[in-house]
Amino acid sequence: MAFYITKPLNIPLETDVNDVEGRLLKLLKIGKRELLSYSLHKLSVDARDKSDVHFVCSYLVKTSRIPFNALPYDAPHDVITEATAMASAASLIVIGAGPAGLFAALYLAKRGFKVTVIERGSDISERKQKVMRYFGGGVFDPECNVQFGLGGAGTFSDGKLTTGISSPLTYTVFRQFVRSGAPEDILTNALPHIGTDKLVGVVANLRDEITSYGGEFIFDRAVYDFIVEDGSVRGVILQDGTRFFADGVLLACGHSARDIFYRLAELGAELAFKPFAVGLRIEHSRKFIDTAQYGALFATHRDLPSASYKLAMNGSSHSCYSFCMCPGGVVVAANSEADTVVVNGMSDYARNADNSNSALVVNVTADDMADFGFGRGAFAGVEFQRDLERRAYKLGGGDYRAPCQNVTDFAYGKVSEHFDVVPSYPRGVVSADLRQLLPEPLNVVICEALRTFDRKIVGFGTSGVFTGVESRTSSPVRIVRDGDFQSNLKGLYPVGEGAGYAGGIVSSAVDGLRVAIHIADTLPRRI
Repeated sequence: MAFYITKPLNIPLETDVNDVEGRLLKLLKIGKRELLSYSLHKLSVDARDKSDVHFVCSYLVKTSRIPFNALPYDAPHDVITEATAMASAASLIVIGAGPAGLFAALYLAKRGFKVTVIERGSDISERKQKVMRYFGGGVFDPECNVQFGLGGAGTFSDGKLTTGISSPLTYTVFRQFVRSGAPEDILTNALPHIGTDKLVGVVANLRDEITSYGGEFIFDRAVYDFIVEDGSVRGVILQDGTRFFADGVLLACGHSARDIFYRLAELGAELAFKPFAVGLRIEHSRKFIDTAQYGALFATHRDLPSASYKLAMNGSSHSCYSFCMCPGGVVVAANSEADTVVVNGMSDYARNADNSNSALVVNVTADDMADFGFGRGAFAGVEFQRDLERRAYKLGGGDYRAPCQNVTDFAYGKVSEHFDVVPSYPRGVVSADLRQLLPEPLNVVICEALRTFDRKIVGFGTSGVFTGVESRTSSPVRIVRDGDFQSNLKGLYPVGEGAGYAGGIVSSAVDGLRVAIHIADTLPRRI
């Protein structure tokens, strides 16, 4: 008896994808008694033929003999459930409670380390209240916002779990999310997502599990400085002067903790510029995207989720692509500094808002930074981001309103008289010429991409609205680490997206686990 993964099987809509025994027996060419068990492994939607939209499913089957049309399956290890405590007096500080910090802290706490998580933002309940007050027109809090607080930047996003990495640790990440309250369909959907409304509970459960193993959380206290002795980091200093010492410090601060980057450079840490992407968030009606992707016949079918898309264009000098696509979502205010405007996308689990949005972003390099007047230093990208975000604030007229423009008007540099789609950005929008925001070479690339994308999704480039600016796609800085996962300041472990080693919820969590496993295997021997 063994487990196998079947080849993809087409399943009509309105069919229960968990009740397909007859189809599997035919596919596998085995008898009913030889199929011992089966479960859905992966589900996607095939909408290439708009007259025949259907599911494509693969199944995990257990059989008593070798079947046809299937490959042997060995489940990866779940390193968190398998982790056992060891005798160790080692103490660790984790800076930041995003995916990288939480998964690293969970693994290390379960292994018996004394773990203290320091998060500059608030715990999730208070954080949610502060963010919603700001969205509703309240005061901006630079220490607790869409970027900072329990769960990190991913909490107020779509909660997408798609990833391009192939690490076996992704199995652990998905399983742990489900154990923490995420919907079980993230294990089977080809485009898994949790949604902000469910993520707030998931990160709270992660926090509680960490504390159940002895971990401690300190909220609303930012790390101000590092305690460095003989070239090694021995601890941290908080803004109120409190000092915490530890055997190691994991830096999982996210890519918006710019003050930490600059302080590390002053202390002699090696940092480098990292290519990233900037652009604008494009918003269409959900009905338009659903119809474009599924066709008029299936656009409102009850079995189909809000439609997604993924678009890319490789130009002669730059690439432009859709990023962080939010079906049935909204555009949110994602700034972390005063008097700036940053946009991002957010969806609840149901993805049933009126609009669908994504960022259309253009990759930028060190050469671009020099061409745009920001030099080639490690912080060229940070200063470029800041410049864009401050200019977006001015274009929006202040009070954290965002500049907005019809897609059709963007091509001609024309201020829109009215908007083709009602913008969802919560602080309000101001009609403005977004061509004044980005450097003209990037505007040209976006215009070219719109023409290309309009051939793939008819109407995509000739409808909808742009809102700016999308500048926080990934970290513009890499904190260099060696084969031991440490900075040249020994004892400091840069982790996750902010350190420049991940891009999204899953890859950040995986990087946190990778570093935590290494620490658990090596740090006790160095004490």
